[in-house]
Amino acid sequence: MKNEAVEAATAAVASKSTYAGAGSMIVGWMLSNEFVVLLGMVVGVAGLLINWYYKAKADRRSEQLYALRVERIKGSQRGDSDLAELGVDE
Repeated sequence: MKNEAVEAATAAVASKSTYAGAGSMIVGWMLSNEFVVLLGMVVGVAGLLINWYYKAKADRRSEQLYALRVERIKGSQRGDSDLAELGVDE
């Protein structure tokens, strides 16, 4: 559970850094400063890649939990969302 919170926070920071990179790229372009444009591009791409990685990881985790719930329902068990009963370690 704690690991998921850290991943969510990292994804949020990466998303914001993508916007910051894009903003600094625009400012650098307006000021005709190639260094600021390149720095903005690097920060934006890095933020995009980090965000993509953590979103993909969250999607895989969601798919696993969904599959566990479907198995449980097909086995005529309760289909509740209590993860402890599904065998998921916290």
